[in-house]
Amino acid sequence: MQYLTEYQTFQSKTELNDAVNEHLTRHRYDLTDTDRDILQMISRYAVKYPGVAHLKTDTIAQAIDKSKRTVQRSIRKLERLGIIERLPFIRKISGGYGANVYRVISPVSPREQDSEPCQSTDKHAKMENEPSTFFKQNTNLVNTYATQPQPSYYGRFRRLLESTIGPNNRLLYRLYGVYKAQTAPLFRSKYNDKATVEALGIRALHAAIQATKRLKIKNLAGYYNGVLDRMLDRWQAELYA
Repeated sequence: MQYLTEYQTFQSKTELNDAVNEHLTRHRYDLTDTDRDILQMISRYAVKYPGVAHLKTDTIAQAIDKSKRTVQRSIRKLERLGIIERLPFIRKISGGYGANVYRVISPVSPREQDSEPCQSTDKHAKMENEPSTFFKQNTNLVNTYATQPQPSYYGRFRRLLESTIGPNNRLLYRLYGVYKAQTAPLFRSKYNDKATVEALGIRALHAAIQATKRLKIKNLAGYYNGVLDRMLDRWQAELYA
């Protein structure tokens, strides 16, 4: 399994263990026992080549005594939280997809998370310099709107919101922050179709806005977080079925 050296994310077992412990600490309220068991199992198999393991879903399911579907759902959650990265593996001799390669991702330092927001003429936007926490407890969102967004997609995102609800920079940044937090781990893998992910982001926003017409939604950003999470989950389930 020498080929795994090109995927390893750490220099030593100590670095790997420190990263796993940091993830478990930061996401102690986000992870279920199943999530933790899977992360710990991946880390145990990722010792020889620190940070990377080659595992079958069935192997994980049998080891922790859970169904294959439960394991797949938990792995997608760990991906969205930026804890692991999944890379489909193609067999060199027989061809076709084999067991997935899983990489434990190094945690982002607090200083990297607390980057300064981009310049804006809106006073409220300048004051938005803190992590956003929404009603869904299994997602740990950070100040992702601090990075200057891509004009084309961000423009579509903004226009949809303004054409339905009206100008609201504070809400816009929170909603776009949800989108960035949910999709950033997916974009780290070259196997995910960016156009599809972006389309789901817009579709989820439209669905969340439409829901405000029939439901009393106090936290639109939180509601959008849940809608987008379910859409991405279904898409990933079909992709890796």
